[in-house]
Amino acid sequence: MMMIRRRVIQAMLGLPLGVALPGLGRAEGIPDFGVLKAAYAQRLKKILAAGELPYVDIESSCNPGKLDIDFVAKNMDRLNIGLMALSADIGQGEFKKGVRFNPLSEKLVAAYPDRFIPVGNGGQPPALTEAPTEFMDGQEAAIAKRQIMCLGEYEFRHYPSPRQVKHGAGDDRDVSVPIDGPVGHRVFALSEKTGVAFQIHYEIEDGLLAPLEAMLAQYPKARVVWCHLAQVRYIERATRYNAAYVDGLIRRFPNLHFDTAFGDSASVYPLSNQRHARVWGGDGGLLREWRDLIAAHPRRFLSALDLGGDRMDRMVSYDQKHRYFLQQLPEDVRHLVAYRNAWSLLFGEEFA
Repeated sequence: MMMIRRRVIQAMLGLPLGVALPGLGRAEGIPDFGVLKAAYAQRLKKILAAGELPYVDIESSCNPGKLDIDFVAKNMDRLNIGLMALSADIGQGEFKKGVRFNPLSEKLVAAYPDRFIPVGNGGQPPALTEAPTEFMDGQEAAIAKRQIMCLGEYEFRHYPSPRQVKHGAGDDRDVSVPIDGPVGHRVFALSEKTGVAFQIHYEIEDGLLAPLEAMLAQYPKARVVWCHLAQVRYIERATRYNAAYVDGLIRRFPNLHFDTAFGDSASVYPLSNQRHARVWGGDGGLLREWRDLIAAHPRRFLSALDLGGDRMDRMVSYDQKHRYFLQQLPEDVRHLVAYRNAWSLLFGEEFA
C-alpha cells in the first residue's frame, strides 16, 4: 500500500519515481500537508478545466466500519465533487472496545490522496458525552502529529435527525452538551491555540444564542464553522434568528463561518412538522434576504453535503440539491462558496 500511494501521488504531481516526497517515508500516517495540498489543487484545476464546478464538502461523516471508500471516490468523480472532509463517527461498538480516536483519514488518504481531507472524528455520543476528556485528548494528539487538517462536527445541541425519527431511534441523537461548559471551552481553546477549524452542530433556539456569542467573544481567534445555515427545527423557539441576526454575528466575529448543508424547500422536520430549511421561498428559490447576506459576506460560507452513516447511498440527490443552491448565487460568489473559502480556511491562502 505504501508503494502504491507513493506512485499515485508522484503520478498526480508529475514527478519521477525517484523524487523523495516529504512525509511519505514512514510506514503509515498522513503525508505532508504540502504534498496533499498540491494533489488537491491539481484535482480542482482539472475539474475547472473541464468546464465543471468543483466544490469542497467540508462536513460529512460516516460509520467507518461500513464505509465503501471506492464507492464514495467513484461518485466524487462522477459528480465532479472536488474534495471531501469525511469524518469517522465512533460508534457504540468501537467505544466499548476503548476506541477514542479512529484513524479513518489515514485509510482515505492512502487510497485517494487527491480528494479526502484528513479530519478529526465526529464529536457526538458516546465518545463526547461519556468520555469527553479521552476523546479530546485523541483529537488534540492528532493535531500535534499533523494527522488532521480540521476537527470534525461537535454536537453541542442536536435534535434527532428526520431519518432517525422515522426509524424509531430518535432518543439516540437528542444531545445537549453546554457549549460554554468544559468541552466547549476545550475545543474553542484548542482551535484558538492551533488555528485548526472545527464545526458545531448547534440547534437554532433563542436560549442557545447568548452562550454561543459569549464563547465567540471569549475566543476571538477560534475558527468556528456553524453547520446548517438557517436550519430551524422549531420556528417558535427561534424568534430572533434571521438573516439580519447572522449579518450581525458575521460583523462581530471575523472567524465565524457557516456551512450550507440544509434540506431542500420541501424538507420537513417530522417532530415539528415544519419545513426546517428557512432559506427557501414558496417558489422553491433562495429567499432574497439570504442570497443578499451571502453576497454581502461571500467569504464566510462553505459548501457541505452533510452525508452521514445512513445517507452515503444518497450522494447523487444531495449533490443535486447542493448544486441547485449554488446556482442561486452570483457566479463569483458561487466559486468562493464552492471551494475557494474552504481552501482559505484549510491553508490560510487564496486558491490559485
